[in-house]
Amino acid sequence: MRDGSFVGVLAEREEQALAALERLRGATAHARAAGLAVHAGHGLTYDNVGPVAAIREIEELNIGHSIVSRALMVGMERAVREMRQAADAARVD
Repeated sequence: MRDGSFVGVLAEREEQALAALERLRGATAHARAAGLAVHAGHGLTYDNVGPVAAIREIEELNIGHSIVSRALMVGMERAVREMRQAADAARVD
């Protein structure tokens, strides 16, 4: 097997993700400087919430779909607790 193209795609997507995260940081800083509250959501999952939650200027995360989907398997209380732990872990100094 040759995994070169697979690794290339992973590297490219990681680079794209990092670039998107930098744009989000910049937009968040700009919004806060203008006196706006910043909320984030749409597409956040247990796997990717950390880097977004780590942006301190974001006041609220909207993650309903992932939590409800997970709750079907483990129950709502556990699903919320796990998401909260994932988000809080990203904000630890």
